[in-house]
Amino acid sequence: MSQKNFHAHFTCFNENCKETYELNEIVYRCKKCGELLQVSHNTEALKKVSAEEWKATFDGRLGSVRFPNTSGVWNKKEWILPGINENNIVSIGEGKTHLFVADRFAKDLGLKSLHIKQCGVSHTGSFKDLGMTVLVSQVKQMLSEGVSIRAVACASTGDTSAALAAYAAKAGIPSIIFLPGDKVSTAQLIQPVSNGAKVISLDTDFDGCMKIVQEVTKESNI
Repeated sequence: MSQKNFHAHFTCFNENCKETYELNEIVYRCKKCGELLQVSHNTEALKKVSAEEWKATFDGRLGSVRFPNTSGVWNKKEWILPGINENNIVSIGEGKTHLFVADRFAKDLGLKSLHIKQCGVSHTGSFKDLGMTVLVSQVKQMLSEGVSIRAVACASTGDTSAALAAYAAKAGIPSIIFLPGDKVSTAQLIQPVSNGAKVISLDTDFDGCMKIVQEVTKESNI
């Protein structure tokens, strides 16, 4: 399948702004209005491929042992980061977690059927792995293109820090975790510390940590 017209970029959330930025640009908020950004795709190009073609493509990748189709995220690469070089994909087998049929629970709720997605069996124990593989892969892509990035960082009370530290370790990229000191248990510290992250405990809440992360990253290419 040709991917020459598939494209993803950042778009400002502000409906009255809609400023766009390339994914390889270090930008955290819209430079024009200050609003948050979201990843948008060239949906017109994606829609030119029929539903039958997409189904055949994705079905053909199920059970594949060829990288990156072993990932439940990257086996749909065209819908995630169509422009990424496969050598820069950082995956630790995320996705493809079990879907359980919960008949008794469905009956209790008055439903005909109920399926439960068990993301707890993912590598770091949460669904955050699904997004983190994309983020760290994009960082690795940017590094390969010569963009100066010293480290990756996040503010977290648990799951996000575990995922970032794990994927950064896989990619060989330094990671920094800012945690609110009185909100995190020893158990939640084990994963980022064991994966080599620099963990900084701050005497503030999550919002305070997030503010510091934004200040640090704005000045330090993190």
